[in-house]
Amino acid sequence: MSAFLPVSHLAKGGACIDCRRRKVKCGGELPSCKRCVRGGYGLDCQYTSERGKTGVQLLEASVVKLEARLAELQRSLNQKQPVLEVHVPGRGGLCQIDIDPSFRLVPPETTARDVVSLPYEWWEQSNRMPLEVAGLLCLMDIRMDYFAPYAFQFGFFMHGPRLCQLMFQRSSYTSPNLINVIYLWGIHLSGDQRLLAHEPLFLKRAVQFDLSGQQSQHVVHNIQAEILLVAYFLRLGKPSSAMHRLNSAVSLCISYGLHQQASNRPIAALHLPPPRDSIERGERIDAFWSTFLFYKTLSVQERAFSGISATMDESIDTPFPVEMSTYECGSVPSNPYGVRTFNKFIDAPGADLSHGILALVVKSAALFERARYYGMKWQSVFHPDEQKFEEALLLFIKLVPPLSQFMGPYTKYTWITVVTLLQVAVIHFHGSRKYNDSEQKCLVAAQTAANLIASFTRLKTLQHIHPIMAVRL
Repeated sequence: MSAFLPVSHLAKGGACIDCRRRKVKCGGELPSCKRCVRGGYGLDCQYTSERGKTGVQLLEASVVKLEARLAELQRSLNQKQPVLEVHVPGRGGLCQIDIDPSFRLVPPETTARDVVSLPYEWWEQSNRMPLEVAGLLCLMDIRMDYFAPYAFQFGFFMHGPRLCQLMFQRSSYTSPNLINVIYLWGIHLSGDQRLLAHEPLFLKRAVQFDLSGQQSQHVVHNIQAEILLVAYFLRLGKPSSAMHRLNSAVSLCISYGLHQQASNRPIAALHLPPPRDSIERGERIDAFWSTFLFYKTLSVQERAFSGISATMDESIDTPFPVEMSTYECGSVPSNPYGVRTFNKFIDAPGADLSHGILALVVKSAALFERARYYGMKWQSVFHPDEQKFEEALLLFIKLVPPLSQFMGPYTKYTWITVVTLLQVAVIHFHGSRKYNDSEQKCLVAAQTAANLIASFTRLKTLQHIHPIMAVRL
């Protein structure tokens, strides 16, 4: 069939623009006349009449129609997938980073959440759920909301918005072990009896770690999952179970060399690929120090002054953590000369307090454990060494910033953790000594810690404190 539509009689003025300009006979075929087509410029054949449109005009009209349809589909997509407002506190403000705009930080909710209808057998579906299933995405959002505002207090060290993005997109980059533990925490903190009734099931899933096919991108996620389980068991008053999970986290850290992240250290038996960016690099630093924090405090209760702890202390060259906002802005602390971080700090605890919130808690825990060691071994420790440590401990206590400088919705609970650890460190240091002023120093430290805790318990906003406070200090 011919692609041209012939015209039996061409009215005056009906010739195409080009034929009229050349003053030649025009056949008037649509969308382009034969003369223009034979000349090789059929697409430029245009008419001034309303009888039809040229090929170019038809293409332009088609493009406009397709663009309108695309805009309509985009509007529909945005309506079906609203922004997920999940509050996962980092340790600082945000800079511009490459994060999906559908995930952002918001202030924690201050009002009670409306009762939500739960899908049928949601506890089974959530273990294998496609997020397109109606209601389940909302349920996942709910569990994250219960956990996220207090995440840092329970040992959460990862970048919140990035993890949310991976979880809600069901990315293979996210460890299933971590997802199960976060679900467990969300249910545990919900206060909703419909959710709490299935907490044992989610606990069973959370502790059934599968590390057989562990991928390199899951290592830090699995360490995070172990740390959250440590906090969970401490909250339930099960330090032995917590220590079991903590040993697994320590093993992962040492196996992958997270305690030796300086550039000139030997490569560990297992190794991770280079971090993608400063945030991922910061997460690896924080993974080690968060594990270190729990190990130093929990080992005191379990009396686990093992060779592992001493060996790890001597070989640490990973720099102290900084605020998450610093990582987001592309700045990561380095240790190019491989200085042993922990030893340098113990030699001069008050030399540098500029690192940030997590580093302050870590340093307090390190002094707490070292004070316990000196308290138990005081008769065999060289007197100048213990005197030097006591002076350093008291100086560090003096240099801890006041509560007024701890900004943010969660940092006041960090402050109570830091100050309590340090005061109990004084008690451990002097508790076994027979010096004349040892008892008085213990009493003063105990009174200070008690007054501090009492002042916080009177606050109506007191909700959750760091789980290491549950350790028998």
